[in-house]
Amino acid sequence: MDKMIYLILCIVGGFLAASVGVPAGWLIGSIIVGILWGVFRGGLSFDGKLFKIALAFVAANIGLRLDPHIILEIRHLLLPLFFIILLTLTLGYLLSMFLFKKSDLDQTTSFFCCIPGGASEIIGISKEYGADERIVAAFHTVRITFFVLTIPLIVGSFNSTVDLQGNLQTAQFAWMHLLFFPLVIVLTLLLDSKLHIPGGTLLFSIAISFFLSSFVMEVPSSPAYLSGIGQALIGGLVGVRFDKFVLVQLLKVGKITMIIITFFFVSSLLMGVFFHWMTKLPFAISLLGTVPAGAAEMSATSIALDLNPSIVASLHIIRVIILFLALPFLIKIFKSIHKKELMVKDSADRLN
Repeated sequence: MDKMIYLILCIVGGFLAASVGVPAGWLIGSIIVGILWGVFRGGLSFDGKLFKIALAFVAANIGLRLDPHIILEIRHLLLPLFFIILLTLTLGYLLSMFLFKKSDLDQTTSFFCCIPGGASEIIGISKEYGADERIVAAFHTVRITFFVLTIPLIVGSFNSTVDLQGNLQTAQFAWMHLLFFPLVIVLTLLLDSKLHIPGGTLLFSIAISFFLSSFVMEVPSSPAYLSGIGQALIGGLVGVRFDKFVLVQLLKVGKITMIIITFFFVSSLLMGVFFHWMTKLPFAISLLGTVPAGAAEMSATSIALDLNPSIVASLHIIRVIILFLALPFLIKIFKSIHKKELMVKDSADRLN
C-alpha cells in the first residue's frame, strides 16, 4: 500500500512542478518527492522491473516520434562522441585515484564509484569485482540525483522560449494508445530478458515502438501527460534511493564526494560545449546527449523539453555500450597501475 501511495505522490509532485513551468517538471518534481520520502520515511524498495517498465514507456514515446534519417545523422556524430567518451573515462579514472587516496575506500570500490555510465549496471556488476556495492550505489545515487536536479534547469534556461510541454501538448489521447504502449512494454521486457545488453531496455523499446508505429499500426502522437507519468515514475524510483544510508555515506566523505561531483559537473558542461563546437548541434542537445547523468533520466528530460530525444537517447545508448565493452580492460589498467604504485611506495618505505 505504501508503494502505491508513494508512486501516486510522485505523479502528483511531477504534475505540480510541470504545471508551474519547471523544466522537466515531471522528472524533477517526482525526484524531490522521492528524496523527501527516502530521507524522512524510507522503507521502500523497488525491483528493477518497475524501472524498466517506466523506461520502456518513456522510450516508446521516442520511438513513436523517431525520424528514420536519424541513423545517418548519428553516423556523423560517432567520432566526436568517441572523443567525449575518452575524456569522460580519463576524468573518471583520475577522480577514482583521488577518491582512493583521500578516503578509506579500497581501490576497486573507488574505481566503480567514479565510472560515469549506466549506474544501475555499474552497481550490479561492481560486487562481482569485489567492490562494496552499497557505497557504489550511494555514490552514484548522489551523482545522478544532483545532475537530474540541475541539468534540466540549465538546459531550460538556454531554451526559455521553448514550450516546456513540447509539441505533444496539442496531441490528444487515443484508444490506440491503450494497445500500443502495453504491447511495446511487454515486447521490450521479453526481448530484454533474452538479450542482456547495456542500455537494452531503452534501445529495444525505441526500436519496437518505431517498427510498430511505422509498419504495423497507425498510432497518433501521444499527449504530454502520458510521457510525463512515465517520467514521474522514473524520477520517483531514482529519488527514493537517496535514503538515510546514502545521506550517512555522503556525510562521511561529504567533502570528497562534493569535490568529485563538482568536477564531473563542470567537466560535463565543458564537454557539452566542446561537443556542440565539433558537431554544430544545439548546446542543449549536446549537453543532454553527453552528460553522464543516466540514459533514462536524460532521455526523459529531452522528451520533456522537446529537444530531439532520438539523438539524445541514441548517444547515451552508444556511450553505455562502449563503456561496458571497455570496462574489463579499464579495471585491469586501474589495478595494474595501483599495484605498481604500491610496490614503489613499499620499496621507498624499506629504503627509509
